[in-house]
Amino acid sequence: MADRITLEAHRRTAMTKGERNRIRAVGDIPGIVYGREQAPTPIYIKGESFKQLRNHGKVLVDIQLDGSGTISAMINEVERDMINRRPIHIDLHAVNLREPISVDVQLILDGLEAVEKRGAVIQQLLREVTVRCLPTQVPEYILHNISTLEVGENSTCGDLKLPQNVALEHDLTEVIAMAIEAKNPEPETEIEPKEPELVHDTEGKGKETKV
Repeated sequence: MADRITLEAHRRTAMTKGERNRIRAVGDIPGIVYGREQAPTPIYIKGESFKQLRNHGKVLVDIQLDGSGTISAMINEVERDMINRRPIHIDLHAVNLREPISVDVQLILDGLEAVEKRGAVIQQLLREVTVRCLPTQVPEYILHNISTLEVGENSTCGDLKLPQNVALEHDLTEVIAMAIEAKNPEPETEIEPKEPELVHDTEGKGKETKV
């Protein structure tokens, strides 16, 4: 797991749309932190502090709240503006660092080129897997090598290699990806140009006109 990042945060004093817009106007991000041992607390994260994050997935951070105390939390969801993709709201789940949690982790396939060279394409059925471990041991992602797959074969959760002390919460027979035969594109058929039709002059002048 990557080094933990500390986010500077402050409590929100009002719960109005106007306040949220004011927070966003100066580049900060409204949000909420909650958990089993943490009452839901409306906050906002300083925008410059949030820029430290390379990954906006479910990563563990320390929240420095009003400069007085630190809350360890997982980033549960980052809501983004549909047009400019800037973060507009953040949900954080406070955690106990000594208790295991279940969390979804991105699954990245490795070895695609090797499979494609053998005339197959990969259909990925799982893009995230649920794992259980201590908050400090949640991996940023899980890399899964599929380079040995042949056409008609598949890879299952039982093939995953997980970090130490990380348990998988899936049936081991669940399919992650399958190799299917690549279809050859059908050859394009050339359309022959049509010959112009001859139309007889209706005025009886004995001429033919091309149309």
